Amino acid sequence: MQMPIHYLLCGLPFSGKTTVALALEKHLGFVRLNIDDVKFAHGFEGISDDDVPEQAWKKIIAEMDRRLISYLKEGKSVTNETVWVWKNWRDKPRKAAQEAGFVTKVIFVDVPEEVARERLLENRKTKGRFDVSDRIFEEAVREFERPTPDEDVIIYDQKIPIEQWVKKNFS
Repeated sequence: MQMPIHYLLCGLPFSGKTTVALALEKHLGFVRLNIDDVKFAHGFEGISDDDVPEQAWKKIIAEMDRRLISYLKEGKSVTNETVWVWKNWRDKPRKAAQEAGFVTKVIFVDVPEEVARERLLENRKTKGRFDVSDRIFEEAVREFERPTPDEDVIIYDQKIPIEQWVKKNFS
């Protein structure tokens, strides 16, 4: 049996992380771990991230780590999906996986800021997914730290269809 891998998805809000995670789930059976789902399960559905208390965030992150390790120990590769703006944020779940004996690779969903912003504005019309406040979006744009080579990075820049990208990078 091949060891499961922790795939940490990072990119700006509305870059397409969920699209990538869904494709990996559909085509390869990966388990999706999404911070919004965990946040909602803790009673914060429909509440802006700005309005979630710090203590609640600590519990949400701890739950993310518990789920991550549980899935990996079950032999399932996991896509860990949130913005992961800063490298030191990415280091935390990476460290949890490493301490449990698992490898982390970063999938960087690389889209221009303008594309992510257009998607944000379109989402506000369609309400296709949970909204992100302007403050959080601008902070992510301003402070996003692109993954570095030492993070074992796979880049998805959306120049090819997602199915082709999955085949090319995971077959």
